[in-house]
Amino acid sequence: MDRSGNTRRNNRLRQARIARSWRQRDLAEQLGTTELTVKRWERGYQQPSTYFQVKLCTLFGKSAEELGLVEDTSAPIVEKNIQDMEQATSPAQSQMLWTVPYLRNSHFTGRDDLLEQLARHLSREKPGDATTPRRALLSQPQAIKGLGGIGKTQIAVEYAYRSREHGDHTHILWINAASEEVIITSFQTLAQLLPDFADKDEKNQHELIAAIKRWLERCQESWLLIFDNADDLALVQPYIPQQGQGSILLTTRATAVGWLANSVEVEQMGLMEGTQFLLHRAQRLQASEEEYNEATNVVIALDGFPLALDQAGAYIEETGCSFNDYLQLYEHHRITLLARRGKQAANYPHSVATTWSLSFQTIEQANPAAADLLRLCAFLAPDHIPEELLKEGAPHWPLILQEAVCDLFAFHQMLEELLKFSLIKRLVEEHMLSIHRLVQAVQRERMDPEEQQHWATRAISAVNTVFPPDPKNEEATWSRCQRYLEQVQGCDLLIQQYGLSFSEAADVLHRAGNYLCEHALYALAEPLYQRALCIWEQQLGPQHPQIGSGLTSLGHLYSRQGKYTKAEAFDLRALHIWEQQLGPHHPKVAHALNNLANTYKEQGKYAKAESCYLRALHIWEQALGSEHLQVSDALNGLANVYLELGKYAEAEPLYLRAIHIWEQQQRPEAMGVTYPLTGLGALYGEQGKYLEAEPLFQRVRHILEQQFGPQHPQVAYPLHNLAELYIELGDYAEAAAFNLRALDIWEQQLGPQHPMVSYALNNLAILCVKRGQYAEAEAHYLRALHIREQVLGSEHPQVANTLNGLANLYCEQGKYEQAESCYQRSLSILEQQALSSHPEAAKVMHDFARFQEVQRKTEEARIWYERAFTIREVLLGSHHPKTKETRTCLIALPKTTSPQ
Repeated sequence: MDRSGNTRRNNRLRQARIARSWRQRDLAEQLGTTELTVKRWERGYQQPSTYFQVKLCTLFGKSAEELGLVEDTSAPIVEKNIQDMEQATSPAQSQMLWTVPYLRNSHFTGRDDLLEQLARHLSREKPGDATTPRRALLSQPQAIKGLGGIGKTQIAVEYAYRSREHGDHTHILWINAASEEVIITSFQTLAQLLPDFADKDEKNQHELIAAIKRWLERCQESWLLIFDNADDLALVQPYIPQQGQGSILLTTRATAVGWLANSVEVEQMGLMEGTQFLLHRAQRLQASEEEYNEATNVVIALDGFPLALDQAGAYIEETGCSFNDYLQLYEHHRITLLARRGKQAANYPHSVATTWSLSFQTIEQANPAAADLLRLCAFLAPDHIPEELLKEGAPHWPLILQEAVCDLFAFHQMLEELLKFSLIKRLVEEHMLSIHRLVQAVQRERMDPEEQQHWATRAISAVNTVFPPDPKNEEATWSRCQRYLEQVQGCDLLIQQYGLSFSEAADVLHRAGNYLCEHALYALAEPLYQRALCIWEQQLGPQHPQIGSGLTSLGHLYSRQGKYTKAEAFDLRALHIWEQQLGPHHPKVAHALNNLANTYKEQGKYAKAESCYLRALHIWEQALGSEHLQVSDALNGLANVYLELGKYAEAEPLYLRAIHIWEQQQRPEAMGVTYPLTGLGALYGEQGKYLEAEPLFQRVRHILEQQFGPQHPQVAYPLHNLAELYIELGDYAEAAAFNLRALDIWEQQLGPQHPMVSYALNNLAILCVKRGQYAEAEAHYLRALHIREQVLGSEHPQVANTLNGLANLYCEQGKYEQAESCYQRSLSILEQQALSSHPEAAKVMHDFARFQEVQRKTEEARIWYERAFTIREVLLGSHHPKTKETRTCLIALPKTTSPQ
């Protein structure tokens, strides 16, 4: 038997299959037949029927001649019988229409929620199901929308296969909707497949399509009609049946689909989902934990974009490289890798770069301003681009974009053009745009380095224009700062990437640093401050007055973090520059002096702090007037020093004057007024005026929570003050609640080694002692002592305070030797710091006297009680509770008798 002709022609079919890297089983699954049948076709034992010839041509996109499918009339009659027998053995398969032109993607991963949503909307009752009445009218079509390469077609393919497995639809039909020509071609092919279709030879295209739609509308079996790449929905709409037992699914890059279809938007893959997909695609399913983490890093770099992950997986599989190798290659050869498609890319042969290139070209021709907007968005932080930035930053754009953003109609036309291809998203309620990071990357790579630098400079200059000028002192601007913070951080990356150093770049970094510092985001603020200072030094020289601003900001930042040595160095340098460049009486000199005084006070250097505050106060009063807000800063700082020194009579009028200035110049609930309010409350607490102190602390708490929210470090200060107040009042439950909240805020926001944490630990230890929890109290005291010694130094007055608490605990436990050592060290520190007449010294003396009394050393106790009483009577007055306490103890001491 001579089968040479058949064999030669069917070798073409075999070659077409191998070119797609398909097995015979894969081809059989696509066609709805058996692997044995495919083997017969390729070996020339059997010719495909007309039904399968049409499906093969559609699947491979080739003619019957190109696939060797032209009928051979010389084939013996037995072959015809075999063909008839094969068809007869699978009547269900021959009745079911299946024209999906893609193999099932064996690497498909995730998207379960989206597929379930499609199933709920598209699945219809199965034939013969009497529980649900048949619907004559179609439900609204369902659209899968999103950026090119995001996985829309793959999701549609996977849904089609799952639908066939579950028997949701009898017929599943695929229409390529990329253009009207291919839509018509797909319908013509479909005409040859429909059973009992009398009009398959109709030559008039419109009549043929109308007849196919009628067939679908009258078909009593459930069907699913998929329009793939339906980017022009107006073009597709006339081809959609209006009724029948079917469902319509569209895949489209268009954003505005509501007039035609319900829609689900496909986003990039999540981290876990993307990692699983990449491992699957790269054939690394047995990955170690290290490989898994490296794969996750690749997913992050590619922002979870499915097509890019598929390309990466193909590259890793084909080259055998590691995930880490790919990541390094991507950093240096981004556009090359995004343009490279793997060898086994039959379902989606285009790369990321190729997928978008035609869209970019179309936009460039249709609306050049929209193309410029896309270029600009490539240099902005991608997730939240405020629309007003585009308008307010207009002076920095090219002329064509300037004109478009300033005209509302033209602005919407630009966005419409970009939304057609889902290249951007519009966040309507927030008045923002977003763009995928890979779209940004491809856009940038299409520019030469000089053009990239131009756009980066424009973006930075515009963000500098819109970012508030003084976010540190104006709470009203904070919401706007927050809105643009991502853009400033994006600018910071551009400055580093392109080595940019111009004044606007430094300005916007410094102002954002002020906002972040005010909100205790110190780790984010520090690098912005540092880069701003570096730019200014490069542009202006190390002694320019502007350098002082960068130095004082860093000094303030370090002081808030408890890094007082570093803060002092920056403050001193700023003071020197401003004194030399601006003169000793300039207001900026006062600013540097005030910052330096704050640092000295925190270090316990009260004499130096007092001197700097007094000088700053004098300069500001002379230059700005006695009622200026900055005058209140010096007044408050000076009052704090006097409070620490126990000079209560001198501190109180300074606090009251500072509060008056704030209330006269600003609203009474302004954040600045909280500083003197806190100081005045602390003063009243020291004087035993607890009922006067409490409302001040509560007012401060209310203001700060309103301004910053409940978890800001500033809020912890009034909480801590209230805790101390309630300890004095004996309300330990309330004190514990406030103290624990303050401790949690400081630990979380400032870190476990910040000096403020030690204050909360001290209070916690006191409360534990009150409850008899001595082991816990000792642990808290020791941790507080360690923090203060490490951060403040071993001779700081606050170290003396903790040592005294620890000594009291040891005394309570009868550990007298350890207690005496702590008392003696505490008194020595206070004496060295010239604080022997300070209220804190009086407290230590009182406690040490009680220690001596417990050991029956009456005369030693009397000496220390008398010293404590003298200090307290002078500083607190004879009616202060603490003065009375010491007097009572002194009176209660037994009188000594002269020796016989």
